[in-house]
Amino acid sequence: MKKDVPALSATLPLCEECNTAFGDELESPTSSLFDEIEAGRGVSDSDAELLIRWMWKIKGLAWIAANPGGRHTDNYTLRQRVLLPIDDIRGRLVLGLALIKSLHPESTDLPMGIDSRTECDATFVSGVFSMVAAMAVLDEFAPMIPPQFCQYQLAAQRDAMDSAKLFYPAASFRDDVEAVGVTWTSSMHLTRAHDHG
Repeated sequence: MKKDVPALSATLPLCEECNTAFGDELESPTSSLFDEIEAGRGVSDSDAELLIRWMWKIKGLAWIAANPGGRHTDNYTLRQRVLLPIDDIRGRLVLGLALIKSLHPESTDLPMGIDSRTECDATFVSGVFSMVAAMAVLDEFAPMIPPQFCQYQLAAQRDAMDSAKLFYPAASFRDDVEAVGVTWTSSMHLTRAHDHG
């Protein structure tokens, strides 16, 4: 039986090395990146990759918790998938981002969670995190991204030295309730498309 657990209440056992690597290479820089995005300072190509790998980590840890002993993908462990640069699919990834203007009057906390539920595909990921709605899809499914999301397709090759801000998502969601509803609904269709497409 699958049970949803609030993100801040979930505890997963990780070896010290993985926990340190995830914190240093993903959590700390992503926390700063969310501050930059929410402040309207834009996203570079390297930022887009970082955000996708961070979302893959969150989704991957949830998958591993639900499938103990299972292999995350045919080609990668979760650690390899999220800590190594994205490989040959990089240029096929589209990042959708949208900002949230304000919290709904009845909201008691900031939204935080993954909405994608793929069983076979380890690429598609989506969720709402504080005041940012985000999703990463393969380019063939980009037309299914809701219009509230601005889209950025990653460059085929990574350039770690390029920090130019190329992508400025709009504040297109009225509030967090709207953002969560649209993201969750579209994620059901995108989940099916990625698993069976």
